[in-house]
Amino acid sequence: MRKELAKLDYFTLKVFVGLVEFRNGSVVAQKLNTTQPKVSRALSNMREVIHDELFVRRQYGVEPNVMADRLYPIAKSIVQGYEELVEITSTSSDSNRLVIAAQEHLSGFLVESISEVCQSLGREMSVSIQPWSDNVQELLAQGKIDYAITVNSRLSESVKNVKLGDVRYFFLAAKKNHPIFQQEVTLSNLLSNKMVFINYSKVGLVEHWFEGYAKKQNLDIKVSFKTASLAMALNHLAKTDDVCWTASVFSYLYFNTCNDIDYIDVTDFYNQVLFPNRDRENYRYYLQYHQSHESEFSKALSKLLQKKLALAQELYEQQKRD
Repeated sequence: MRKELAKLDYFTLKVFVGLVEFRNGSVVAQKLNTTQPKVSRALSNMREVIHDELFVRRQYGVEPNVMADRLYPIAKSIVQGYEELVEITSTSSDSNRLVIAAQEHLSGFLVESISEVCQSLGREMSVSIQPWSDNVQELLAQGKIDYAITVNSRLSESVKNVKLGDVRYFFLAAKKNHPIFQQEVTLSNLLSNKMVFINYSKVGLVEHWFEGYAKKQNLDIKVSFKTASLAMALNHLAKTDDVCWTASVFSYLYFNTCNDIDYIDVTDFYNQVLFPNRDRENYRYYLQYHQSHESEFSKALSKLLQKKLALAQELYEQQKRD
């Protein structure tokens, strides 16, 4: 057995660890920048050495058996030790690459925070931004996306969810000098306009909460269009008489970059008029990443994002008072 163990080289152990964490051979091949046949050969080699199947085939990949679960922490430790050895002895450190997903008005917030954490930890990383899509949760679980900021994210066994803070503010936005800014904010005045909705961290034909509210109240609502892009919504507002219902302090920060858009804070209207009994869904921001990314870097990034969100909300509160 000892002689056979010598066949378990770094690549074979790396494949094994990847299969336990991501449970999909094609994903492991992509992560290791290799081919699926090489991944299959490495797995066959490990099975031959260990004299165990290690994985059970499932519809969308593989599932580790009892032996694989026992070997995983040992193999993970060996792989990490090898990588630390390479890092220490390397004359030039290669830049790491992170793939992130966030809507455009949140991307800068995430990228800026990643840069600050890299600087504080003395690390170098390049960031690639993935366009927001319906399958972000799936891509996170597969390890194809490293970090994402989501709203009311779905729980997943392999994805870590860290709450960053609450969505606390709601706004009505429209082009400059729109009549709605001279009117009292009432439901009837609001519904007399065509509406644009932002489906935060959602795309496609997902029902916006305002649409569900209108159905329950038997209200006639005119929807111009829905989008996951705040920039696209505001560009549309500048050219039409439509009104956009949007949320969060990040919308407020984005409004200030637009010369042809104005807005009003309707948080009190939302809380006291639309939902006086507080029978509404609460919206929260989450940082999501694959559980294999649980590290000093991820913890530092989570704390920084929480701090920066709280600070942005505090500054907005102060400006409202002033």
